[in-house]
Amino acid sequence: MVARQLAYALALTTLVACSDGTPAQFTTDAATDGADASMGCTSAAQCDDGVACTRDLCVVGGQCEHVPDGPSCVVPQRCARQADCDDRVACTRDTCLVDGTCAHTAQNDMCPAMQTCDTTRGCVSGTTSSGCRTDADCADAFACTLDTCGADGRCVYTAQNSRCASGEVCRAGMGCIRERTCSSDMDCDDRLRCNGAERCVEFGCVAGTAPSCDDMDACTTDTCAETGTMCSHAPVASCMGSAPRSGRYTLSPGVTYSCSSLLGMEVLNLSLTFVQITVTTSGITVVGGPTMMTGPAPSGGMFTASGTVAGDCAETYTLAGRFTDATHFTGTFTTAFAGLTCGITNCMGRTFPVAGTLAM
Repeated sequence: MVARQLAYALALTTLVACSDGTPAQFTTDAATDGADASMGCTSAAQCDDGVACTRDLCVVGGQCEHVPDGPSCVVPQRCARQADCDDRVACTRDTCLVDGTCAHTAQNDMCPAMQTCDTTRGCVSGTTSSGCRTDADCADAFACTLDTCGADGRCVYTAQNSRCASGEVCRAGMGCIRERTCSSDMDCDDRLRCNGAERCVEFGCVAGTAPSCDDMDACTTDTCAETGTMCSHAPVASCMGSAPRSGRYTLSPGVTYSCSSLLGMEVLNLSLTFVQITVTTSGITVVGGPTMMTGPAPSGGMFTASGTVAGDCAETYTLAGRFTDATHFTGTFTTAFAGLTCGITNCMGRTFPVAGTLAM
């Protein structure tokens, strides 16, 4: 919200002293000269206002800034409607004149008793009706502006760009701000995914937030890779106190699933409350459900065993997971269907979380 208010403040007019007593103005506007106004400017070349005595800049937020090069340079604030002239000073009447410039008229009757309206500070007390008596009344807390009280009692804020660091410009009401250094997120992309996606914001590129590969499992080492599968989870060998034991494992919760053909004929009616697991140095075998499932020997406690019932609608069943110790495992039981006749059934692939305990 603050950034949006600051960007809005860039469109406000700040008075500077002129030799003829007529206020010159700093103005900002959307990008011109072929730039997309919805995107703002990306370079100073898009900000040419056609006024020879201004320095035209593209600053943060994609806004064009036109800085007068001297007190005799007048740059009017442009408008197309009343809303373009809102100076966020409650006691001024903001008007878009027929020549496309803004006027801000003080309305003292909108201020409390004993206060008057200052066109830059709002309702104030202890000052003349024009706004200030001394330079101290105009102090704006920004070191890069020269704050003075003019002869007509109006505060004058003159930007001093020389007081800002290299690559910065002075803006009344904001202080030193950086010129825009990017126009889109692509300008900031370092082509690395493990440190997050970089973004282009008002003040340039900001680093992204690294993706989390944490699988909430203390028995895996979680890493992010720049190529291939981004997150990997290697089992921690120390989590396995001993090799998994063979035997009958009770499933909790059990697996219940049924499906049928569109004519109502039963295709599968699965109610699985236990499996028989055999673990050897050469592999793992799981008996239970519609078919036997086999796979390589567990590594670091991790295992996967699958089996397929062949047919026009082939059924594949998989039990995968990790042994948390020699007599317990956690994982998933998965059903999958593939083939020409699967479309005439309501059988669908499903994944069921399971936990197994060796029955003693």
